[in-house]
Amino acid sequence: MTAAHGEQSAVRVFYACVLPLQLRPEVGEIARATARRVHGRPVPADNLHLTLAFIGEIASSRLPTLIDVGAMQRGGAMTLVLDRLGGFKRAGVAWLGSSRPPVELGRFAAALARALVAAGIARDERPFHPHVTIARRCHVSPDEQPIGPYSWGIDGFELLQSETGREGARYRRLAKWPLTIEPEHPER
Repeated sequence: MTAAHGEQSAVRVFYACVLPLQLRPEVGEIARATARRVHGRPVPADNLHLTLAFIGEIASSRLPTLIDVGAMQRGGAMTLVLDRLGGFKRAGVAWLGSSRPPVELGRFAAALARALVAAGIARDERPFHPHVTIARRCHVSPDEQPIGPYSWGIDGFELLQSETGREGARYRRLAKWPLTIEPEHPER
């Protein structure tokens, strides 16, 4: 609460799978090269991620609910092969994606979306299109083309807060959860 106006503070948050450290240098270089080609701004290597659910601005008092929703999600580790470079022209972004994203990734994102709705949390309603944004403010949209491939073993997801500063957005981890396969019939 701010003392002057009695308003709640707001934070900008989203759930994501963060690109692993071992892929960041190479994907970061692709981001810089692509940004130069499309006259855009590369996403810093430390910010590279795949968004599962974008919440946007929310009262900081709702963060415990978001953490509870994340903690309730269950899913197994999976491999995403980044093998396509493309862009969203209207959004002005370039991205890396997969020609065959794992079905379980879509299922996990859908389950997370349902849990957010059940908890009364509004989220971005756009269909889930798994991708890693590598450049923003692109003046030219790259044609979709093969790249890599880069194999990404996704074994967890995070709740991130976007903090905007002079250098652009930086993401701060608020919570992190593993994706592990749980036994169907736990021993008793």
